[in-house]
Amino acid sequence: MKILLSLSLISVLALTSLNADDLDGFDALEGFDMQEESQEDIDLDDFGEDEISESEVVTLQQTPSNFSFNGNLAFKSAYGYQEHSVDGVEYSGFNQAQTALFLQVNYKINSDWKVRVSGDGFYDGIYDLHDKAYNQATLDAYQTQLRFDDTYIQGRITKDIDLKLGRQIVVWGKSDSIRITDVINPLDNRLPGMTDIEDLRLSTSMLKLDYYVGSWNLSAMAIFESRIFLEAAPFGEYFPADIVFPGAPNPFIPLAQPTSTIDDTQYAFALNGVFSGWDLSFYGADVLDSRWHLEGTPVNGERVVSKIQMLGSAFNIVKGSWLFKTELAYINGLKYNSTQDEKNRLDTLIGLDYMGVKDTVLSLEVANKHLLNYEKQMSGYTLGIIPDYTEEDEIQTAIRATHSFSNDTINTTALLSMFGHNWQYGGFARVSLEYDIADALVANFGLINYIAPAKPEDKPFTDAISNNGRVFADITYSF
Repeated sequence: MKILLSLSLISVLALTSLNADDLDGFDALEGFDMQEESQEDIDLDDFGEDEISESEVVTLQQTPSNFSFNGNLAFKSAYGYQEHSVDGVEYSGFNQAQTALFLQVNYKINSDWKVRVSGDGFYDGIYDLHDKAYNQATLDAYQTQLRFDDTYIQGRITKDIDLKLGRQIVVWGKSDSIRITDVINPLDNRLPGMTDIEDLRLSTSMLKLDYYVGSWNLSAMAIFESRIFLEAAPFGEYFPADIVFPGAPNPFIPLAQPTSTIDDTQYAFALNGVFSGWDLSFYGADVLDSRWHLEGTPVNGERVVSKIQMLGSAFNIVKGSWLFKTELAYINGLKYNSTQDEKNRLDTLIGLDYMGVKDTVLSLEVANKHLLNYEKQMSGYTLGIIPDYTEEDEIQTAIRATHSFSNDTINTTALLSMFGHNWQYGGFARVSLEYDIADALVANFGLINYIAPAKPEDKPFTDAISNNGRVFADITYSF
């Protein structure tokens, strides 16, 4: 903790010194005494410009700095209101006391080029306050973090071509709650359901070129960093591996980190058209999957993330107070545990937003992931095999409502995300309230409840975390 705070303090002092402006020209404001005079006694000739000396004119000149620095400091807490024990550790009660720091520096090289460096770190004191036998995977995932986020150089090569090199986030698709074509950046899955997708994407190192012509933008990406998702800690609160995978070894099967060599480079292309009242996009990608599969046996094998190929499209159109959106993706090269054959999948999404009520947005999104050449054993548990628990059609429904009060001082959000054609596979419900205490100080309060499936054997993972419901609160100071 002391090391993290020391590094944060040094960073703040060093970076803020770059923003110090030399403020010259503040002469003393003297000689403004005026005796009381009636309106008719004042001689307007007394206000001639010769009577005002240059020393009495105060001017403030500021030269814009090429550096800018910002960040935020946050404290986050959570309380589990349902008893649930995993691997001998009880997680109900207060289970988070996290202090997090985010720092970002921008440097403008010239009118066409800029550099950004950002990073974040956190320390969660709850693991020192509680005298519990947390496993090492849980401590590694949740106790401390220190990493680089968006770190890149960006600029214009010609009037029609832009370049961006470094760690960055690329958002594909139109959905706010369900991923269909959004396959470029991996996600932070350590606390499922607690945060929206927009706050879960992990920056990835790549070279991105954008070519603009008329209403169209063509993007080409070469992704050099083989970064994969962050998973919940095995045998922890959100990944009770012994329940989900009966007989699983402890420690759990290791997750192999892909190498980042030239041969492992990923590629992606996008064509985006923005028109009056509607948008249209086409995508193609050869990237790492968002899932793992087992290679070898549960005893001496490892979990591996392999490449997939995706072709997709997204479209949205505005009609009055309505926004209609759709996404389509064909994915090739999916690997599973219960079959040797690679599978293909067709993912579709339709959705709509209604904005006809003042300060309110209502949203409905429904997606189906249809697995081609489906095999029956992929749905359940088979002795000696790490199961997939995958259905031929994985249907997800997301219903969201947001409303603002008091000129956006208070913002509320309610989200329901459910799985199955009649919601039989469970999901979660989350409500939150964000309150702007002051210009730079924001508090957030909320509750999340995980909903168990109708039959636990259908979705053991969802059933295993169904008692993880919690209330949460955080306060953030931005600077």
